Amino acid sequence: MQERKPTLVNKAFGQYLWASVLTVAATQIANIVDATIVGNLVGADGLAAVNLSKPLLQTYFSVTCLFVPSATMLAGMAIGKGDKAKADKLFTFSVAVSLLLSVMFVLGGNICFGSLSRMLCQSDTLRPLSDSFMRVTLFSAVPQMLMLTLQQFVTMDGEPKRVSRAVIVGNVFNILLDVVFIKYCGWGIAGAATATVVMYVVCILMVLPHFRKKNSVRLRRTKPGEIEKGRILSIGVPFFFSTVLLSVQYIGNNYVASRYLGDDGLVALAVCIQLFAFSMIILNGTLRTIQPVGSILKGMDDSRGMLMLVKRGYSFMAVCFVFFAAALVIFPTQIASLLGVSSEGELAVVKSALPLFSLHIVMQGLLCNLLPVFQFYNRKGLALLLSVAQTLLPMLCFLLLRGNWIGFFIGQLLTGLAILIWEMVLRHKDRSLCRFLLIPMKDDRKLLDMTLEATSQSLSDALADLRSSLSSNGIDSRTVYVAAVCTEEFVGNIIRHGHAGAIDLAVTVNDGLVSISIHDDGIPFNPVEAAKASDAKIGLGLTLANEFCKDISYKFIFNQNMVTLKI
Repeated sequence: MQERKPTLVNKAFGQYLWASVLTVAATQIANIVDATIVGNLVGADGLAAVNLSKPLLQTYFSVTCLFVPSATMLAGMAIGKGDKAKADKLFTFSVAVSLLLSVMFVLGGNICFGSLSRMLCQSDTLRPLSDSFMRVTLFSAVPQMLMLTLQQFVTMDGEPKRVSRAVIVGNVFNILLDVVFIKYCGWGIAGAATATVVMYVVCILMVLPHFRKKNSVRLRRTKPGEIEKGRILSIGVPFFFSTVLLSVQYIGNNYVASRYLGDDGLVALAVCIQLFAFSMIILNGTLRTIQPVGSILKGMDDSRGMLMLVKRGYSFMAVCFVFFAAALVIFPTQIASLLGVSSEGELAVVKSALPLFSLHIVMQGLLCNLLPVFQFYNRKGLALLLSVAQTLLPMLCFLLLRGNWIGFFIGQLLTGLAILIWEMVLRHKDRSLCRFLLIPMKDDRKLLDMTLEATSQSLSDALADLRSSLSSNGIDSRTVYVAAVCTEEFVGNIIRHGHAGAIDLAVTVNDGLVSISIHDDGIPFNPVEAAKASDAKIGLGLTLANEFCKDISYKFIFNQNMVTLKI
């Protein structure tokens, strides 16, 4: 029997990966450049004023994480199942909630501006600058939250490159307008905030054309009872906690470094945090790839595809993190010097910190990659444990070990150990779960899953396996014959006309219903529309297949044709 290969899954992964990595990298680099411009044109007080307003931006982002990533994942699953109406309703819900909450932030923030200002800024000297920046930042809630919502749905809907272009162009506008508004218009710190608002608007305008495309998600009349709000929140809570607790972690780590390691320790911690932020380009790029691709594979109930996807993600991360960690171990002094560390005392602490902190970065990435998988399969407890423990335990171990840098790595190990114990309990109850990832694997006796080469011999071998598999599952000879004829017609057309590099064929049997899934990376062709078009010149084989099959569905996702036949 021909085995399934990860060719098509890897292609889908690659289609999203580099666009996602580029999006995260562009944002990180633009933030650094933006801060540099403000620091030089406004001064150190201006930079401090910007940082004092960061909790507002973090609040917008955290609240968006509570429902947008989970709604996007559920929409991807709905698309995988062929339920586009549900995906449209989830998109509509997300846009509506984003607009509602952002308007509430704007109104509430302006009504309580005095109290908000005093809470975020205790310095009378910095307050005029901080207030000036904060007033504009309050109004940025609407475009920022809408931008985050649209970007995630456009990525899930198959256009990560459009999002990447929007983010890059938007950040270029932000950087250029920083100079124009601050230096030439004389708007000061408010000019920097205004440039950021313009960036959000530019990003929104650049992703909006996606929704004019045929079959894209779009706004649809939706009743509140049609949305699984409880499930959205249960999936979103781990995302929310991880973003909120990250601020707690920063505060706690600063306290430990200050108390036990002094000023040199604070400098070393700042270097570690900067490098950790850089490593997040790899991690977030991988997660942003697994989430949209995995949600659609989950919707198609493709357990093997999901396993291949996560393995591909781990392979990419492993290679990147090995080289990254090696650089921290081999070149700690040079890296610290690049970040402006110059005194011997500071360099000595950094040199002792980076090799140990590199272990924390690697372990963080390996564990964090489990989060979307746990959420796909509704393992809410594990997802919440991972989000909370991975954020707090490294900080607590760093504290208990009185500033020993190995504490970060020990905290990650304890998190992994807790997940491993929970996994053992779950696998004891259900042996179909694969190790660590806990993906439920189907019974091979009821599933034919293979990759074909685009040759007639490969098709002939596949048809023989198909007949044997169906017959062994008690399917009557007529249905076996029909399934073979339909498969031969569809796969044969792909081989002759599709110019595909790989063809995946899967057959399942459920209560007498035979489902045949055929995926390929060839020329887009929708057999359902071709059969419905009155002037279409389709072959006799396709006509008969439409008569034989109870249902034929078609999707074009990841630049791949996906046809499902039900007999």
